[in-house]
Amino acid sequence: YVTEENQRKRSTSIATVLEVVSNSGQGAAAGTSAPAVFTDLSTAQRLQGMEGQLNTIYYAVDDLHDEAPAITTVVESIEHHLDSVMLAEDVGLSIATDEATGAISVSSERGLGRLSGDDVLALRSNLTELGLTSMMEVLQVPLIDVEHNDEPLLTLASNAIHTLDEGQRALWHASDSGFGFQIDGNGEAWVWRASEGETLHDFTLSSDGQYGIAAHSTGLMVGFENEVDDEEWAVFDSSGVMHVVVEFNGDWWSVEETNSSIVLHQFSTDLSTHASHQLDLQVPSKIVDIELMIDDRMYLEIEGLLSVDRYSTSTVSLNASFEPYALGEWPNGTLSAEVMSPHERCDDGASLHHSSSDQYWCTYEDGLLRWEPSTGLIESIRLPVLSSAGGFGTMPQMLLAFGGSNAPITTENRTIQVSQRLLELNLIEDVDSFWIKGLIPYAFGDNDAYRLTYSGSYSEIEGLEGLSELDPVVLGFVSLTDAEQLASAGENERSLVVLSQENDAAAVEGVRSWFDDRADAEDLNLAVRPVKVDAAALASESSGVLAAMFLVFGSFTIAAGVLLVLTIVLMLAEARRGEFGTLRSLGMSQSDARSLAVMEGAMVASLSGVVGSLVGLGLAWFISIGFQNMFSSVGSGQFLFEWTWSSLFAGWAWGFLLAIITLWGTAVWTARTNIVVALRGGREVQSNSVSWLLVLCQILFFGAGAFCLSILALLGFSSSFAYFLWVVSGVCMLIATLPFFTVELPSMLKHRHARWAHLHRHAGRNTCASLGLALLVWTVGLHGLDPIRQGMTPDELSFIVLGLVEVFAGVLLLTSAAPLIVGRLGKSKRLTRRFGPVLPVALAHPLSSPVRTAVVMGMFSITVFSVVVLSGYAEQFDNYSSSFVEEAEGDYELLLTGSRARPIELPLNVSNWNISSQSADAIDSVARIHRSQVFLEDSTGDRMPYLLRGFDENFSSHGGLPLYTWDPSLGTTEEQVWMAVSDRQDLVIVDASFGLESVADGSGLSTLSFSIGESISLIDISNPGNSKIVKVAGFMEQSSYLFSAGVWISDDVAVEQFDARLTRMYVSVADDAAPSEAFVPVDGTGSPMGKPRDVRLATAELSEELEPVLNDEGVQVSIIADEVMVIQSLVLALLAIFEAYLSLGLIVGIAGIGVVTVRSVSERTKTIGILRALGYRRGMVMATFMIEVVWVAVLG
Repeated sequence: YVTEENQRKRSTSIATVLEVVSNSGQGAAAGTSAPAVFTDLSTAQRLQGMEGQLNTIYYAVDDLHDEAPAITTVVESIEHHLDSVMLAEDVGLSIATDEATGAISVSSERGLGRLSGDDVLALRSNLTELGLTSMMEVLQVPLIDVEHNDEPLLTLASNAIHTLDEGQRALWHASDSGFGFQIDGNGEAWVWRASEGETLHDFTLSSDGQYGIAAHSTGLMVGFENEVDDEEWAVFDSSGVMHVVVEFNGDWWSVEETNSSIVLHQFSTDLSTHASHQLDLQVPSKIVDIELMIDDRMYLEIEGLLSVDRYSTSTVSLNASFEPYALGEWPNGTLSAEVMSPHERCDDGASLHHSSSDQYWCTYEDGLLRWEPSTGLIESIRLPVLSSAGGFGTMPQMLLAFGGSNAPITTENRTIQVSQRLLELNLIEDVDSFWIKGLIPYAFGDNDAYRLTYSGSYSEIEGLEGLSELDPVVLGFVSLTDAEQLASAGENERSLVVLSQENDAAAVEGVRSWFDDRADAEDLNLAVRPVKVDAAALASESSGVLAAMFLVFGSFTIAAGVLLVLTIVLMLAEARRGEFGTLRSLGMSQSDARSLAVMEGAMVASLSGVVGSLVGLGLAWFISIGFQNMFSSVGSGQFLFEWTWSSLFAGWAWGFLLAIITLWGTAVWTARTNIVVALRGGREVQSNSVSWLLVLCQILFFGAGAFCLSILALLGFSSSFAYFLWVVSGVCMLIATLPFFTVELPSMLKHRHARWAHLHRHAGRNTCASLGLALLVWTVGLHGLDPIRQGMTPDELSFIVLGLVEVFAGVLLLTSAAPLIVGRLGKSKRLTRRFGPVLPVALAHPLSSPVRTAVVMGMFSITVFSVVVLSGYAEQFDNYSSSFVEEAEGDYELLLTGSRARPIELPLNVSNWNISSQSADAIDSVARIHRSQVFLEDSTGDRMPYLLRGFDENFSSHGGLPLYTWDPSLGTTEEQVWMAVSDRQDLVIVDASFGLESVADGSGLSTLSFSIGESISLIDISNPGNSKIVKVAGFMEQSSYLFSAGVWISDDVAVEQFDARLTRMYVSVADDAAPSEAFVPVDGTGSPMGKPRDVRLATAELSEELEPVLNDEGVQVSIIADEVMVIQSLVLALLAIFEAYLSLGLIVGIAGIGVVTVRSVSERTKTIGILRALGYRRGMVMATFMIEVVWVAVLG
């Protein structure tokens, strides 16, 4: 489609395919779902009628500036250059001077013809600097509808009405510019205007008064009284000029002039059937007019410049022969009834007494008026929608608003001062009011009327002489505040400003220069975009979910690794405690001991970091292969593996830093070893006083909690970090305060009572138990009860912290409970008889090293926690999506899809689809789904655009799609509900998005939420005046918003009222269908559950046969089950990749237990020897270590 003379016209050209390019580089500009045709620039300009014009320029940046920051600098330079060379004229500003008054007018010729609010505001502030004395601001408000006393006033195609007719219900009118009707003369109106440069040549009303037809320069147009909302009820485009149209026996007869010949046409009422015959007549070189009359024969009159030729036929037939008329006096056509005594304001045009409503109408200079004959008072008037305004061309009726110090008139808010044309209504000040709709808000879907009270009229006002040419289209003046709302204008936006100057030339040039300086590329909507940088940012954003999941589960693996390092370091410190004692006795200080441990660990960490980075790189490569295979299954091969040296170094650096921090922390602890105890190999005696390290930790955690609360107060509870800060503050405060009650208070009161002494003796166990329990209550128990947490949304960081804290709390609880459990197990007679002394001996060592046991337990528990959580996600999605196929297809197996631009054009009879008879016999139902787009409006007035789908009777009678819930009064089965909605035009079924809520914050998945029985307003996007109120009859299944989104209604409403197009056809295969013997299924065909395998195979065979037949028609054939399973398998494959990734954590956990076991065996050689000397057999020793390992692993 190309633009010619401000109209979109279809243009067709033929081109030869030179090459099919790959989907890369410039070939990827349109993507896989949007086809593109590439040609040279001059050909593209010629095909689109845009010679010498461009809409995109691509710049290639030098390799030296290929990084994102450098490209951004280049973009800023280009933008600065564009801004510097842009002038006011370039951005559509027109600056003119009135030679008589010296006034300077500034207006815009782009877009809606408005000056930006920023420019107007800045101009007000700079009047003195520019040598100007005052400024008048004008804002135009184009109108679509004006109502007075509940009667629409703007209903005519032109003010020059030449025909008035009474229809069955409506008042019909016609002019040279168009025709229309108004129901009962005061109700809903319909009007059609001929395109610019075209003329309406004839108008005829049908015998029953319901239809009116107009013959115009390019065809015929039919209006129907029962279809007020249709812009075009029936249209016929002709190649020549249609001069006349008449009705005879229910058919339309018209005469067309084309290529110096005359063609006679015969049409049905809706123009759907058509026949024509070229008449063998001598045609004048220039035809002025053609008349056609039909009674028992046809009469044709052709008027040329210098002659009038008349012909007639003996019969009424399309092929009848026209002979020169020689039967006497030429018959006269039927004349419209005329009012005998017209009103004094009527002109010499048409007049009519509308008998059904007892109204008297006539034409006058501004349109139509209705009067009461007994009193002579004018009751109402009708004005044209568009009028010709002097040198401005054809414009809509409008209001004007003035502002500024030089404004000629001041109008109060919510009032209107009307023009002389509206004074015919006999208005009373402060009593009468108008309901007005702005054209621009209406075009954007706002159908609300704005009430303005009549506050007087204006006549000739000084200062408005320059606007006299707008009198035919100006209906009144309003305030700027009202005008901004009626025109959907931004604050301070104006259509025109008029400036008064002190001196002549200097001020004009100053204004022009000022606007030149303010003109920039943004005024022309010119945007300079770094496409590579934007594409990279978009790719990064789209992969954010994957990165977040890697961050979450990778954090648990890192935590397990840190605990493994801690375990190894602790065991090494324990094994080399004697060596450290010897070194300390020889004079080594604590700092030297720490340095020795850290230096030794740094060497190992450096080499391990290099190995880990390389192994991680290999693992990333394997993961990328998994992602590439996953995405290639859905037709995308754009997932590539890439790494940089910086990322490799970052991996090594972070691993090295974590190891060093862990080593340093443990080195600080081990360097404080008592020399005597270390040399003797005994255990350090626990101090009865409170450790200063504990107090320091309490202070640090209290400070961290207070800091989190301060940040939360600063950012607010709506911040994305609010949940994290609130939870972490609670955790920190618990860790800071609980030891006071379990450690410090019993230590201070231990000498006062035996109970306090008992609590002090078991302070460590009590602290672990109470802290673990408190942390679980805070993170889990209060999750659904905490009112502050209800309004917050958790994020990935919160999940990581919660997971680690909950695992830590569980480890603390089990560590504290372990001595009690071991004591009970050691006294169990059943276990003692079964294992003998092996059980208590095996559990004694973990009990004697609680810190090391807790670290190993935590390492294993973190890994298992992350694997179980991810497995739970996979299982939940698998269970949730197991019914997707059934919910998406119902009793249908195939889906044929088209588009609104190219709707499906297939007959319902499958035998006409050019497929084999066996395939046609296998089909037991074909349903049509029409699609449109509407605004949905709830009872509060909130709106959202959404899909409207109209289904036919075949769809409902075949069971439709599965429903989740419905109004029980409509039926007991889904089929009954679909049939009820199909039979009634006031009911709809909606997808699940209008009922589902987010479990995170309770918000709905959709902008609007509905319930069964609730009313919805369906509003036509292109014509907001076309609306329908319906009620929700039911909700579709939960997956419907993914595969069958939309509001489902009877196709009669969708097609007739909302111009829905056929974009979907559901095809059902019979339950007893089977594939042919020659069909060879592809691997995996027939796998979806819910229907017999033969039905699945027959569906696949039918799909293969339909694809080549329908693809040429622009129809895509898809097997519903396959499309659904692709999405399901994609998500499950993604989760499987993460499960494989988390296997690293299991390896770390297993390695930790292995290291602990090996070190335990090596450091307990003497203990093993003593046990063997006491009678332990080899199997008992092995059982001891196995029970110990199982104990730790099971608790973890």
